[in-house]
Amino acid sequence: MDAESPRLPRDAISILRQMTSRQIEGFVVAAELLSFTRAAQRLHMTQPAFSQLIRELEAGLDVKLFERTTRRVGLTPAGEAFYEKAQRGVQSLFEGYENARAVARAEGGHLAVGSLQSLAMGLVIQALANFRRCCPGVTVSLREDYNGALYGHVLRGELDFALCAQSEKNSEIVFDKLFEEELVAVMPHGHPLSLNDICKWQELQHEQLILMSNQSSTREQITEAFAANGLMEKSAYDVASMFTALRMVGQGFGVTLLPVTVLPQVNMQGLATCRLEDPTPIRQIGICCRVDRILSPAAVHFKALLQSLATEVKRSTILDKPF
Repeated sequence: MDAESPRLPRDAISILRQMTSRQIEGFVVAAELLSFTRAAQRLHMTQPAFSQLIRELEAGLDVKLFERTTRRVGLTPAGEAFYEKAQRGVQSLFEGYENARAVARAEGGHLAVGSLQSLAMGLVIQALANFRRCCPGVTVSLREDYNGALYGHVLRGELDFALCAQSEKNSEIVFDKLFEEELVAVMPHGHPLSLNDICKWQELQHEQLILMSNQSSTREQITEAFAANGLMEKSAYDVASMFTALRMVGQGFGVTLLPVTVLPQVNMQGLATCRLEDPTPIRQIGICCRVDRILSPAAVHFKALLQSLATEVKRSTILDKPF
């Protein structure tokens, strides 16, 4: 429940316990028809049983709701005030019921998803397009962010789940692996590294590197790979967007390292790729969700779409020199 949501007064629960849904239904019908006889007929009750139902409601509330004579039934001033609120309450309950059914059928509700930029531009957008076609009544919000920030959003309950890279284990997060993806070097056509299918990390030592910021999961892997080779990772340019990195490579500023799943989604004209080894940088991609979060039917459906599409992505996560 949202912290801003209104809360019931302390004695409200005890008062509500005095009423049943059948009593409220009977009161509203009788107030509309101003006839116990016709109200009893509509509810398929005998008139004595219906009269007893109203008496029990009045006794529970300790309020007289109806004025009855041999000729007519009318609401008391207290009954009129109660009818106005009860009518709205019944309507709200019905709308809540219909909304709950829509959510349960993945026909309504809201879905909040997070994603790394590299995954959002391909896999996630495709899944969202499929989801919108089959669940048009569900509103969706998408938040792109760095890996660590996405974990934070999930932990705070701001997202149903996020598509991200596996990070340090957290007892509050469950990570469902979808696939592995390789990071590759991207350089201009004609660059010395483009002449080989594979290059060593030592060959990057003296290149002008265009790298994603220190907050990104790719940067973490790159730093670790350099360290494993006894090298110091140093970038000439730190950027926040992969599009910026690719644009700079195309203009001859240097070499960048990006996930291979990004490449089919961007313009690679004039660019070439080269795999890296010792170590080959591979990151685990999956769906992270809070352990205690119960996913809505819409979230479950969207997650299934991602898992289905991930089987196709797996075929392109290990580069076979397509560029």
